[in-house]
Amino acid sequence: MYVEYAADKFEGLVVDQDLDNEFYNFIEDIKTNGPRFYGYTPEQLENFVSRIYELRKNNSNNAAG
Repeated sequence: MYVEYAADKFEGLVVDQDLDNEFYNFIEDIKTNGPRFYGYTPEQLENFVSRIYELRKNNSNNAAG
C-alpha cells in the first residue's frame, strides 16, 4: 500500500462517494492524514489496492486514447 501511496499520494485518484462510500472515505482519510493503514483489515487493504490499481489502469487507458 505504501508503494501505491508513494506514486502520487492518491492525488490522481477520483472516487465517487455515491458509488463506494467506504473506499472514498479511505482515500480522503489517507490524503488528509497521510499513509496510516493500521486501522484497516488486511482484507480491506487488499480490496483498496485492487481498486486503486484498476482506477490507475483505467486512467492510463483513457489518457492513451
